[in-house]
Amino acid sequence: MQITNPTALKIQQALAPIEKAASQVTTAMYGSPTMATDSYTTTTTTAPAQKVPLYQFFDDRMRPPSPLDYKIANRLSWVGITDSDKFLKAADTPFKRTMMSYLAGGLFLNKQDRDYVNYQIGAWAGQADLMRVPGVDLTMARLMQTSGAGDVATLSRYTGGFGLDKGAFYAAMAANAVQYGYWMPNFSSVSTAIDRSKTVPPQIRWY
Repeated sequence: MQITNPTALKIQQALAPIEKAASQVTTAMYGSPTMATDSYTTTTTTAPAQKVPLYQFFDDRMRPPSPLDYKIANRLSWVGITDSDKFLKAADTPFKRTMMSYLAGGLFLNKQDRDYVNYQIGAWAGQADLMRVPGVDLTMARLMQTSGAGDVATLSRYTGGFGLDKGAFYAAMAANAVQYGYWMPNFSSVSTAIDRSKTVPPQIRWY
């Protein structure tokens, strides 16, 4: 689709160097030009919401898992929480996350380990929430979360300013992709995900 709005056109032109740099980083890291951010095929098919096994949450090449991660996943599997969808339903309120911390982490953790378990449960809940947006997989959810969109409700706010909000968010994602070594999606897929997030009802509560 040809962009005719002057402001939107300027934003797209300003983002071009960022998208190109992200493409080069992705190609260098993953060795696959077909995954580059400036090479994609437009489609009208709506991608389904993602769901992954719980263990994939801590299968993060940039952050080696802690033994506590396995402990959390193992104990949650005892009560049937085995994937991201079930995890989100079990961790979508502060009370549920607190109960999960003691169920999965154990009753007698020291403060450092308790803080770690609480942080991981909150981070995984946010990632699982973002994956409810069609087209957002776990890798993109991690990068979005690192860049300031911790859940669907927050992501849906990056729609104002004639595209300026999307541009700023994409720039933050590109910077974090370089810093943490994540695969960088193209601007079109990020923009589409933001638009789709407006139609996804809020589920997670933080307070």
